[in-house]
Amino acid sequence: MSDVSSPVYRLRSDVRFRRVEDEGVVLVQENNEILGVSAVGIRFLELVDGRTGLGGIVERLLEEFDVERALLVEDVDRFVGELVAAGVLVEVRG
Repeated sequence: MSDVSSPVYRLRSDVRFRRVEDEGVVLVQENNEILGVSAVGIRFLELVDGRTGLGGIVERLLEEFDVERALLVEDVDRFVGELVAAGVLVEVRG
């Protein structure tokens, strides 16, 4: 994933999240849905800023966690799909 061509996402305005020890909790206020996420998942959400592409986020996560690139890219792609489907993330369009 290169940051130049990778998609950029932001949290929906009605989404809140909080780190709780080594995990996180995400609240989608529109439908009062609560999601639990892993340490890597909550760090991913902390890095989603509406400006940084997924490639840049993956690079940052690789610096912070002991994980293989291929596995992380696969997990991030899957996680983003789940978060978009759950109404947590929206893609930022130019």
